[in-house]
Amino acid sequence: MIQLNLYQDEKINDEHIDIYYSKMKPVIQQVMDVVKNDKPEIIGSIDGEKTFLQLDSIYYIDIVDKRVFAYTKDKVYQLQKTLTQLEEMLCDYGYVRINKSNIVNIFKIEKIKPEVNMRVGVIFDNEEKLYINRSYKKHFSEYLKKVRGEYGYENT
Repeated sequence: MIQLNLYQDEKINDEHIDIYYSKMKPVIQQVMDVVKNDKPEIIGSIDGEKTFLQLDSIYYIDIVDKRVFAYTKDKVYQLQKTLTQLEEMLCDYGYVRINKSNIVNIFKIEKIKPEVNMRVGVIFDNEEKLYINRSYKKHFSEYLKKVRGEYGYENT
């Protein structure tokens, strides 16, 4: 759990923020980026109209026919970056790759469900479902533990 302490002192001339942490977590990185105004921008387009996407609105990113798309609750936006670029850019913000075609926002995952044939499904809070490839399971579980403090799933 992260503790937040705020102190108001009208005598202070130079405002500052101190952050104490044992391990860098996405939430701490996000606070730092907000303070530094350095959050990554994702620009998506629908029918040629460009939109700045909020990172917390994206459920997952998918590649189809060599084109990259971001899926929000009710819209699909085409992106201009590669999946690899996005994976590197978003790894500090709760995004992790689960197979060769998908990067997911772990904060939108509601359930993780082991299935037959050693498959593992992730079910989002909008009821959509994707599958974690076996070669990505260990990394996903470690990332989930690191970011959300959860072990994820067992016996998978």
